[in-house]
Amino acid sequence: MLGVALIKLFLCRRLVSRLIAGSVSLLAVAGVFGCGKPFNVKTHPSLAGSNYAAKGTIDEIAVEAHAITDEDLLYDTFDANLIAAGVLPVRIALTNGGGDAADLKSSRFEIQSHNGRFKSVEARKAFKRLISYYGISVYSKSGYQESLEAFVFHSLDLTTPLAAAQSRQGLVFFLVPVEAARGAGLTLDIRRLKSKSDQAVSLKLN
Repeated sequence: MLGVALIKLFLCRRLVSRLIAGSVSLLAVAGVFGCGKPFNVKTHPSLAGSNYAAKGTIDEIAVEAHAITDEDLLYDTFDANLIAAGVLPVRIALTNGGGDAADLKSSRFEIQSHNGRFKSVEARKAFKRLISYYGISVYSKSGYQESLEAFVFHSLDLTTPLAAAQSRQGLVFFLVPVEAARGAGLTLDIRRLKSKSDQAVSLKLN
């Protein structure tokens, strides 16, 4: 019994993802032993609070942003190295200082770096990038859905109107080259925080 337990431990999802060995056979054995989730994603408040260095205002909405590049922190939270996979998460906090609710559905976020400009992507697409990067092909449907929902849970909600005097925070994801995510000179461009507005703001992230 002890030997079986040790084998299960050795084949756990966390170790497989760290190795990134691309071994289909190893992943298959891991699936047999019940490692059904592609990633063991933790939910709030496991992701530590940010010290927002970049601040601005657009459409009476105060914006604070912080690029999360601590790879150990990201691995502890998402069970994956997002930066190495080319996924840059930026934590954004919004506070509505206006008198009306803000419709955020038309919001646009873009990262500008020495490597080019990169538009934000939905959390689901960032999650799929991780699946592709780690070469994961063996998981249960329920495990995949559980990991995906936990991942999406960290994202900034842009579908629900932001009421007057209300604050909200979450992650916005960008698919960028690894060297861009690890480099300096990142700028976050934000526009159309309100559906009918063309106002924009640029925030220096590092």
